[in-house]
Amino acid sequence: MKKNNKKTVVCLLFFCTLCGFWAADCFTEDRLYSEWEKRILAQKPTAEWSSVMNGSYGNAYEEWLLDQFPGRDRWVHAKTQCEILLGKKEIDGIYLGKDGYLFSESTETADWDRLELLMKEQFGERKVSRVHVPNAGAVLKEKMPPMLCFKAVEEDRIWRRLREHRQEDIFFRTDHHWTMLGAYYAYEAWAEEQGLVPVPLQNFRKRTLKKDFLGTHYGRLHYARQADRMDFYDSGAVCDVVYDLGESRVRGMYQEQYLSTEDAYRFFLDGNHAVVQITTGMGDGHLAVLKDSFANNFVPFLLSHYGKITVIDPRYFRADAVEWLSGQDVTQILILAQDAAEVSCR
Repeated sequence: MKKNNKKTVVCLLFFCTLCGFWAADCFTEDRLYSEWEKRILAQKPTAEWSSVMNGSYGNAYEEWLLDQFPGRDRWVHAKTQCEILLGKKEIDGIYLGKDGYLFSESTETADWDRLELLMKEQFGERKVSRVHVPNAGAVLKEKMPPMLCFKAVEEDRIWRRLREHRQEDIFFRTDHHWTMLGAYYAYEAWAEEQGLVPVPLQNFRKRTLKKDFLGTHYGRLHYARQADRMDFYDSGAVCDVVYDLGESRVRGMYQEQYLSTEDAYRFFLDGNHAVVQITTGMGDGHLAVLKDSFANNFVPFLLSHYGKITVIDPRYFRADAVEWLSGQDVTQILILAQDAAEVSCR
């Protein structure tokens, strides 16, 4: 009799749990976008006979359920904690390093080598330069989990300069980007290569924007041993900035409103736009920067060197960048993007 009572209680609990999830599904609207994960979430699929029969509906429904599961963020955090207790050093593509550093592999977001070749053919080799942004794990090797390292690393002057400053906060712990300090050291090495005199770091006014910055890696795991400090090195330059050829209402180099959101890195250049045109009136020449998001906190260091800077993100720029830039009186071209890097065993 007691056994039957226990079974009944378990069945009732299970039934109540299912009813709770069903109620949450009915009365909770689907989220379109995850600020933490920086991606569009799956939406509830429509059941059609063809999709049900070929199995695509079931797959889409499973993906939707995972993305829209009630309290998903808390469940992800709990799952991560359990896997850490089990001693795992890699969770959902994120590697748990020393001193709270989180690392991930990186892939090329565009065919940067081909773009560099096309630019050199159009503008000449002397006018085109390249910044290979290394993966954080390739620079902070000592912080990687035991027996793991990154391969496919461009160990050039930029990498060496960052390695010299590896004891400083040059990469975020909870995000894949470098900090503005890391971007400065890369700018310093690049400027020296170009025959420019880099502006000394002490000439910038340092301001802490956030003491609790949590980035993309945190968004994947909903876990961090410690939050990051987000510092800003302000040159004080006053610029005229136009986004997307005037189609966007955004103005100014820096967007303070995002500092209170999960996407605080968007403070720099309002995140990623197809084209941003910056008029400084402080230097000579017109520099075109073809970039990924690592350039967003790098560009501010260029303001004193050029009268005009055009920033293009090929991932969003729909025109032919080579042809379009040919009519813009460009004097120099910089290509700045992160290199691909995979984890391998030492």
